[in-house]
Amino acid sequence: MKLIGMIHLKALPGYPQHEGMQAIIAKALEDAVALEQGGVDAILIENTDDDPHRKVVGPETVSAYTIVAKEVKHKIKVPLGICVLWNDYKAALAIAKIVGCDFVRIPVFTEAVLTASGIIEGNPYDAITYRECIKASKVRIMADVQVKHATMLAKRPIEESAKEALHFGADEIIITGRYTGDCPNLDELRKVRESCPNATIVIGSGVTPKNISELKKYADAAIVGTYFKEGDNIIIEKVISLKSMAR
Repeated sequence: MKLIGMIHLKALPGYPQHEGMQAIIAKALEDAVALEQGGVDAILIENTDDDPHRKVVGPETVSAYTIVAKEVKHKIKVPLGICVLWNDYKAALAIAKIVGCDFVRIPVFTEAVLTASGIIEGNPYDAITYRECIKASKVRIMADVQVKHATMLAKRPIEESAKEALHFGADEIIITGRYTGDCPNLDELRKVRESCPNATIVIGSGVTPKNISELKKYADAAIVGTYFKEGDNIIIEKVISLKSMAR
C-alpha cells in the first residue's frame, strides 16, 4: 500500500485568521520535508484551515495556494497533489497545471451532498472537460465516493457510487469514514473492491497501525494526515513506522 501524506495549510488570504504568507510557506515546507524523509510515496496539499470552507474559493486563495504549492514542489521529489475545499475542482486543476502537480482530489465528483457549507453538487462532465481545456490531461483525478463530513441527498449503495465515479472519468477513487480520522466501514470497502476489481482505491481517512493490515487487503493507497501529527507537528518516526507496515 502506498502512503500519501497530508499538508494541512494554515489559513490563506481572505480569512480573518490568516497570519501572513511567510508563516504558511514555512510550515508547509517543514511538513513536506518531514513527510518525504519519513518515506511517503506522495504528498497532498489541502487548505484545511480556510474555515468555514467555501464552495468556490476567491482569487486571493488561488494566488496564495499556487505560491505555496510551487515552493513545496521545488522542495520535494515525490508526486504532489492539490485539493481545494470545499469542492473547487477548477482551482485545484488550474493550480496543478501551473505548478506541475501530478493529481487533484475532488471531494464531490458525482452526486450531491449536504454539508456545513450548503448543498454541493458534483459535475464530472465539467471537471473532465475543464481539465482538457487547460491541457492538464496528465493530472489525475482522485474522486471521493460518498465523502466524509457530508450527507448524501440520495442514499445509494457505495459500490454503485464508486462504479459511477470511475465510469464518469475518475482515475482513482477515495473511500473515507464519516469524518476526519474515522476509518472507512470495512464491509463497504470490501464491496467497493469486489465491484471495482481493477480500480485504484485510496483510503481517505482513519488509517492507523491498528487497522492498516486489514485496510490494505482492499485498498492500493492511503491518505494520512491526522495520525502523523502530535499537536501541529508531523512526527517523522510515525511516518516511518506506518510506511513499514504498509509494505
